[in-house]
Amino acid sequence: MNNYQKRSAQTHNDPIGVLFDCDGVLVDSEPAMAEIAALALRDYGADAIPVDFKPYIGMEEKVYLGVVAAKYGLIFDDEIQHHVYEKYRIFAPQIVQPIPGAREVLLQLKGAGFRIAVASSAVQIKVSINLSLLNIPVGILDAVITGSDIENKKPMPDIYLLAASRIGIVPSRCFVVEDAISGIQAGKAAGMTCIGFTSAHTAEELLNAGADVIIDDIRDVWDCVQLNDI
Repeated sequence: MNNYQKRSAQTHNDPIGVLFDCDGVLVDSEPAMAEIAALALRDYGADAIPVDFKPYIGMEEKVYLGVVAAKYGLIFDDEIQHHVYEKYRIFAPQIVQPIPGAREVLLQLKGAGFRIAVASSAVQIKVSINLSLLNIPVGILDAVITGSDIENKKPMPDIYLLAASRIGIVPSRCFVVEDAISGIQAGKAAGMTCIGFTSAHTAEELLNAGADVIIDDIRDVWDCVQLNDI
């Protein structure tokens, strides 16, 4: 991690916000989503494979699903999206697991007075399924923003600016925790400090996208926000 000056959220008059992506950050859903999406597209005659989706991790459905569908001659529409997420609803509880330490770090941050939000480009139904797998107490999250809430998706900054507004924190006082290149770009465009988590991309890829600090364990978010200069 980068060397930050150690300060606690409680030493400031203004609290600090920590904004988490969901897929690949709080839940280990990226491989499962790629498997399920490929399976669903094959129901429409496409020979999709999980690796097709990697370049679009963190992006909205019309990109993540739509570009791959187009590659195989399909026109992505609401029917295909519904079919994908119906399969996700069925299979995710069996194969999607919380990222080790994610629940603990959320509780730790909340107990220390940080304000916490989830900001995911995924549609509301997928985010709801994923968050249910975390088994976190009601009230831990100060806001949940999904791709259903915004028009301009990552790498545009809209979702993180909305999340900051919802929790009442100015962007410059927010950390973003992201595993996706588009998410890092969105956080930086929003004027936030970005923590890159290496669950989907390499440290080099995340640094090239603009990440301020790299972690390999989600529990290291705690040290990042304690040793900060924002």
